[in-house]
Amino acid sequence: MKHEHANSKNISEGHSFHGMESDAKALKIVGWLTGIYFLIELALGFYSGSVAVISDAFHTFSAVGGVLIALIANRIAMRPAGSRYTFGLKRAEIAGALLNGVFLLLMAIYILWMGFNRLQMSVDLPTNIMYISAIGGLFTEVISMAVMWTSLKGNLNMKGAFWHVMQTFVGSIIIIIAAIVIQFTGWTPIDPILGMLFGLVLFAASWGIIKQSFDILLEAAPEDIDVDNVIAELQKIKGVETIYHVHAWPLTSGKNLFMAHIKIKKDADHEKVLDKSHNLLKDKYGFYFSTLQVEKINRAPDEAKEIDYASEVNNKTDNIKLNEHTGEKHGT
Repeated sequence: MKHEHANSKNISEGHSFHGMESDAKALKIVGWLTGIYFLIELALGFYSGSVAVISDAFHTFSAVGGVLIALIANRIAMRPAGSRYTFGLKRAEIAGALLNGVFLLLMAIYILWMGFNRLQMSVDLPTNIMYISAIGGLFTEVISMAVMWTSLKGNLNMKGAFWHVMQTFVGSIIIIIAAIVIQFTGWTPIDPILGMLFGLVLFAASWGIIKQSFDILLEAAPEDIDVDNVIAELQKIKGVETIYHVHAWPLTSGKNLFMAHIKIKKDADHEKVLDKSHNLLKDKYGFYFSTLQVEKINRAPDEAKEIDYASEVNNKTDNIKLNEHTGEKHGT
């Protein structure tokens, strides 16, 4: 039984390592910025007695926690493959993203609860301290988001950390809007109402991150890959008879894996089928790593049929072809 393996040339191991190092550097910068500003904002809040400023300071602290989770996950994910973790620990980033998603969900619930309680009481909010706190926060958060921006694409771990910073950024804007309304109208309910609206946005964002994390941890097919199309394309290769035991799943964000058994015709060229299959998976579908077993006899064990999705696709295709053929005969 012969197994062949191929790495995508588009994403080399060295490039991946340096990308993770760059992510770690960005997370450290953001961690320090948000951590220092948390202490400053907390001091302003206690000095003024403003509940709004103190609560926003704790929002900033949640961003610090989110960034730390992402940073720890990033460092763990950089560890190389070994005898126990043969794929390495790259999925630590997804575990970090899941934790951050849950953290964001709890923060969203807390914001909604705090806003609801605030509506039940009248709170004196000193607008001068609110302005200082919010403007300082905006300065810190804009820098933090700019540092993280280039790492967001295809990186669920960085996306989770980014949303924590985005939460504090929107919180600062809310404080400025609330301060303006309170200064000119004296209507204090604007502060909890705006906060609750953003709580709903945060709830939706956290749910998206949690869902994507679970999809990867449960080895769902990549969202951008149509497995049926991949099977159909492989079956078009000259010499291929049938495809079975197809599995496509993300190892982590941006690194999709693929495996399959390919049964070929007796007169087919094994190496040509293998090369064309690998090139198709790499060039057209961008798989990071693929494992293909090319054979002339079906060697799949019967007890593994329950996880053989491709066989169902093949059976449907065969039935369609049979019906078409039968229809043609009846037509003649």
